[in-house]
Amino acid sequence: MVDLASGADVWSAVPQRGTSGGTALDGGSRWYSLAPDSVPTTPSKAPPSPRRGFGGALHIWNAIIGAAILLCGQSATADEALRLRMENFTVMPSTGPVVNVRVENRSDKELETTLQVLWPVGWKGAPESRKVTLQPSSTTITPFTIEKAIDVAANRYPVTIEARAGEHTVTRTQQIVCATAPYLKPTLDGQLDDWKDAAPITFPTAGKATTVMTCWNRRQFCLAVRADRMNSGAIQFALASAKFDKPGRFEFVVVVPKKDGPAKCFQLLKPGDDLAIAEKSRPLAGLECETLEAHVTRDGETMCIEVAAPVKSLTDLRPTPGRAFRFSALVHTQDGLRDLGSVMNLWNDQRSPHSWCRWEGAKFGPTPPFDSNVEFGFSSSIH
Repeated sequence: MVDLASGADVWSAVPQRGTSGGTALDGGSRWYSLAPDSVPTTPSKAPPSPRRGFGGALHIWNAIIGAAILLCGQSATADEALRLRMENFTVMPSTGPVVNVRVENRSDKELETTLQVLWPVGWKGAPESRKVTLQPSSTTITPFTIEKAIDVAANRYPVTIEARAGEHTVTRTQQIVCATAPYLKPTLDGQLDDWKDAAPITFPTAGKATTVMTCWNRRQFCLAVRADRMNSGAIQFALASAKFDKPGRFEFVVVVPKKDGPAKCFQLLKPGDDLAIAEKSRPLAGLECETLEAHVTRDGETMCIEVAAPVKSLTDLRPTPGRAFRFSALVHTQDGLRDLGSVMNLWNDQRSPHSWCRWEGAKFGPTPPFDSNVEFGFSSSIH
């Protein structure tokens, strides 16, 4: 078993011996390993029997995987030959969307693999499997269609991805979220009772819950955050079209006021800016953004923040049902940073000093947050 340093993902590379079972390389007997914040689930079908005879490339693959596991032991390294990630659902799964699986070949050899998705119990997807040819040092995107699914209020969907090559199977189990912004018209007052038709994404940080929701209408892109045991701090978020004409992103920070009411907003970045400025810790004075609106309320130890940005100021975003965009958020609190990216199943090295702007007063720590370029999508409704 190879445990990524973040603790966010657990991998298993399992050599299968015949059709009667297998022996995990770490000496265990489990076919699947779940991320620490997930719950054990039963795959919709048992792991398939091994298929042999894919060709000489598989012998290369077997040697690479075996050597990588033996060398790295219980620690993940940059030498992992193969990495898997299913992207977020960007519309509700019951609507039958196409979802993408990213497969990265980190070796210098071409690999032939068979990719399969094990869906939650009762779900159905197509095709049953796909054969994927992976060029050296490349990433491919492989689509699968959800044909039958059930939406759940918790907005967590356990999915296992298998990449099978010869006698070896690499698996990754993820808790997928539906990262969708439905059409809503919330009142910007810090009260979140009119967000009941959003798709909340809730994640823990040191035992403290944070919920992030997004929505849109013809005039505004809106963000709501509910943070448990947050007394002070700020909300930082990044927003971009999936296909910007200019590289980069919009990035904003909303500073929480001492008393309930309107909050000050600042713009840290816009498309076309030199991303090198993200590494410089800048004062917020002079970066005020009058086009954004934000309102903060407190309910005991829970803080609620609502933010609205006019669509006309967000170049190329063009909210439309089915249109993809990129988004993520950081919640700066008195106790440290809460990163929405921590539940997006990103690879642990998907962090860059250019992913988020530094600003005076913020504490980022020695490890950069996860990348802000996470897949989201606009939708008409969650129903």
